[in-house]
Amino acid sequence: MQSTIAAILVLLSCFCAMSTALAGEKKFTLETFVRLAAQRNTVFEEILIDELPLQYTRILNLPADDLVLSVKGRYVLMLDEMDNAPEYTLALDKLFPATGTRLSTSYTTDYGSGARRNESEFSIAVVQPVAENAFGRANRLVEKLSGIENAVARHQIAEAYEDYLAGLIRLYYDWYAASEHLATATTAYGDAKKQLENIRERARNNIALPIDVNKIMVQTVSRKERMTSLRNDYHAHTNLVMEATRAVETERPVPVKPVEAERNRILDLDTELRKFRESSRTVTILGLLEEKAGTEVAQAADRLLPSINLTAGYDLTGANRFFTDPDHGLFAGMSLEWPLPDRQETARHEISRINNRRVSLSTGNAKLSLDTALKNLYRTIENQHRLIELAKEKIAISEAIVRDEKRNYSLGKTSLNDLIDEVNRLEEHRFNLINREIELQQLIVEWRRLTDTLVREKDILRQQQRPAQ
Repeated sequence: MQSTIAAILVLLSCFCAMSTALAGEKKFTLETFVRLAAQRNTVFEEILIDELPLQYTRILNLPADDLVLSVKGRYVLMLDEMDNAPEYTLALDKLFPATGTRLSTSYTTDYGSGARRNESEFSIAVVQPVAENAFGRANRLVEKLSGIENAVARHQIAEAYEDYLAGLIRLYYDWYAASEHLATATTAYGDAKKQLENIRERARNNIALPIDVNKIMVQTVSRKERMTSLRNDYHAHTNLVMEATRAVETERPVPVKPVEAERNRILDLDTELRKFRESSRTVTILGLLEEKAGTEVAQAADRLLPSINLTAGYDLTGANRFFTDPDHGLFAGMSLEWPLPDRQETARHEISRINNRRVSLSTGNAKLSLDTALKNLYRTIENQHRLIELAKEKIAISEAIVRDEKRNYSLGKTSLNDLIDEVNRLEEHRFNLINREIELQQLIVEWRRLTDTLVREKDILRQQQRPAQ
């Protein structure tokens, strides 16, 4: 679908720069994965299709402005005069919601026989409300509310789109982590098998004890067990990726390490928070909700006014269908309807005022909570960078220790247990580094999602209005 493809290209231009997979290889970069999901995954279309009905909500919320044609016919039988006549009425009615004005016109004629004479009547009238819905004020408030609700709905569609996209990106990182875990475990299992062969050779030469062989065998089996478990986890993630891209079994892919672009780095906290407060989708939604609550108060206040309608018009009455010997007349009047004391509308008005205050408090608290969440997330990301550097440092130190322990064990200066412990510790450090690097990338995705910078709404919805190619 074109809308999703365009949105994804914008996402990738601001989120990550990926290397292109070689032709013929079944390697999925993050770019390839997201692009294929956008093209094939109907969940994107399911999310975006919710935008299509919004163009009709204004029509449904406002009073109908159709030109209403009414045609009536009846046959009248006067029993006391033995007179009968058909009677026909043709009427047109039109409401102008912008001003609240109603224009109506009618034409009536009947054909009498005997003592009754044929008569025709034409009437045109204009009705204008001047208190409740004065000059269309209530209709304009309804239209404003409809516009606010549509704007909120469009933002929420973009939020849903972005949330699903963030979930797909996190899936890719989990998939890559599973791949790296499996590769690390496979390497460790290979090293254990080599060590087992070495210790068996030493045992054959009476340098190592049988118990040493058994210890290494246990270590080898444990690593094979871990590798088997991680292989299952990797295949499970691969199946999820294939589901997201609607891939067939022959397209079974492998992940490529994502490379973060320099331009994707998060700016300093103050700059990011200022941008979020000024232009984020979330803050815009909160502002729209406050505006909606204020408009509902004005709408409830308008209903407290009496219904006062001014009416003016023109009448024409005459004989036969063409108004022979016509009588002309202008008329004007006023109608008033005012429920007293109107407790229900008063209660609705008070409830709308309370709701307006509640929304104001809620949005203020939400903004404060978001600020705090972003500050904590920013510091978590900064801390994650430091933890990654420490993890790399621990691996370098642990590798040096393992080299020394292997040399000392070969010289008989250390026990096999110490060597096994250090080898296992090195393996755990390597797994820990993979986990921290993936966690960092997922934290950045979460930052982009919370700050509404993962994907832009206009690039999602603008394409929906273009005709299909």
